[in-house]
Amino acid sequence: MTERISPSTGFAPLYCGMYPELATLVREHGYALAVHGSLQRDFDLICIPWVAEPSEPDVVVTAITETFSVQRVGDPDTTHHGRKRWTLAISFGECFMDLSFMPKLMPSA
Repeated sequence: MTERISPSTGFAPLYCGMYPELATLVREHGYALAVHGSLQRDFDLICIPWVAEPSEPDVVVTAITETFSVQRVGDPDTTHHGRKRWTLAISFGECFMDLSFMPKLMPSA
C-alpha cells in the first residue's frame, strides 16, 4: 500500500488570518484588496483603486508597516501594466507579502 502524502499548507493559515485586518486598512485608503496565487510560499495581494482619490501607494505601505509587524524589503519595482510592487517581510520565518498596486487612471479632460 502506498502512503498518502498530504500537501503542505505552507503559510496559508497565517496569511488568511492577516487578510481581514489588511483589507480593512487598505479600504480606509481607498483600495479594494484581492488575493491571488497559491499562498504556499508568499502572500500575493493586489490593491485596486476603488474611490476617486485613493491614498498614494507609499502611504498605504507605510500604514501597513506601522500597524503590522512587517518590514519593507528593498525598494518597490514596477511590473506588468504599470503595477507598483513592494515586498514586505513578515516578522518571523520565511513569510513574505508581495503587495501590488494597480495604477490610478487620470481623469480625462
